Amino acid sequence: MVRGTRKVPFYPGSFREFMPRKTLCLGRGKKCLTVRCSLNFYTCSQEKLAQKPGIWKTGLQGSTSGVSAADLAREKEVVAKAFNIIKENYQPKGCVVSWAGVYGFNPATGKEWAANLFGFGAYFLRYLCDTQKPGQHYVDVATPTSLYINFNEFEWVKAASLTDDHHYGFLTFRQLPDYKNGYYFFKKDVDYNTKIKKYIWLFTYVNKLPYRHFTKKEFLLNRTAFFNERIKEINYNDSISGLQKYTAEERQYYADSYHQQRGFYNEPLRKVREMLNSMNDAELSEPAIIKSRGDGFPLPDFVQDGVEYADILMVPDLDYYNKSLPLSAPQMFSIVLIISHGDPVFEHIYASISKIIEENINRFRAILADQTQVSNPTKTE
Repeated sequence: MVRGTRKVPFYPGSFREFMPRKTLCLGRGKKCLTVRCSLNFYTCSQEKLAQKPGIWKTGLQGSTSGVSAADLAREKEVVAKAFNIIKENYQPKGCVVSWAGVYGFNPATGKEWAANLFGFGAYFLRYLCDTQKPGQHYVDVATPTSLYINFNEFEWVKAASLTDDHHYGFLTFRQLPDYKNGYYFFKKDVDYNTKIKKYIWLFTYVNKLPYRHFTKKEFLLNRTAFFNERIKEINYNDSISGLQKYTAEERQYYADSYHQQRGFYNEPLRKVREMLNSMNDAELSEPAIIKSRGDGFPLPDFVQDGVEYADILMVPDLDYYNKSLPLSAPQMFSIVLIISHGDPVFEHIYASISKIIEENINRFRAILADQTQVSNPTKTE
C-alpha cells in the first residue's frame, strides 16, 4: 500500500470489482502494477462517437442467379459508376456503412420483362456506447437508415407488366413524384407517426415515365371481373353445401348466408354496370383516383386528385422501354434514401447524401442508357 493513502476494502461484486484496470510497467524486467482507474477516464461519450470517422465495409453480396455472365458484367459496371459518385463524396462519420451489390431477381414477380433489376444497398450502422462494458463501444447490428439505387425499378413499378395473378391488377400511389430540373422527386412517410422518412429521386428518359395512369374504364372493368369471380366462388360453395347431410335448419342457415354474400357483390356490380353505361368516353378515359367510402362497401368512389387518403392507380408502361437495348441496360432508376430523423449521425447522413445527389444530378443522369448508341441490338437472354 502506498504510504499516505487509505486502503479501500474490497468486496466481491462491489463497485470496485467492475472498475477498469490498467497495468503499469516501469521498464523491461521490472515489476508491473495493476491499478484500478477512475470510470471517468474510460467514459464512453455518444457525442464523441458521433464524430468518430467511419468506414465503408463490403457486406454480404446477393445472389446472381439467373443473370447471364455478359449482363452481370455490364450491370456491375453500372453499379460501380453510381456507387463511386456516392463514395468519393461521402466520408462516413459516426457509423460503419455496410454495402453490397444486388443483381439476381425473381422473374416471377412480373412478365414480359424489358430489363433486368439490379442495384446496390447501403446500411448505416452507428457506433454505440456499450452499457454492459463501461468505456467501450460497438457497431449497431440493425438500422432503418439506408440507401438504395434500384435500376429499372421505382417503388412497385418494375420493367415488366403485372402478373396475371396480381392481387389488384394495378398499383396504388398516395402521391406521385414532382418533376424537378432533370429528375423526379418525392418524399413519403415509411410509417405514419414516426420519424422515418423515405426520399426518392427518379431518373428517366426525357419527357417519359415508366408508368401510366389506370383509367376509370379499366378500373370498372377490373372490378367487374373481380365481383363476378367472387360470385362464382360463392355459387360453387353453395352447390357443394347442397351435397352435405345437413339438417333443415342448417341447410336454411347456409342458404341465407350464401344469399347474403351474393348480395354483397351484386350491388356494387350493378353500380359498376350503371357507370359504364352512363359515363361518356372522355370520362371513362380519365385517370382513376379512388377512395374507400369507409362503410365497408366493396366499391370505392372516384375522387379528384389531391383528396386526402385517396389512391392514384397506375400500371407499368412497357412502351417506355427501348426493346433493342440489352436487358442489362439502365433504362430508368431510383435513388432511395431512408432516414430515421432525430439522431445526429443520421441527420449528418441525410444532409450529406442528399447534397451529394443534388450536386451530381448530371452525373447520375449520364448513367441512363444511351439510346442513340446501341452497341448490341440483340438482347442477352
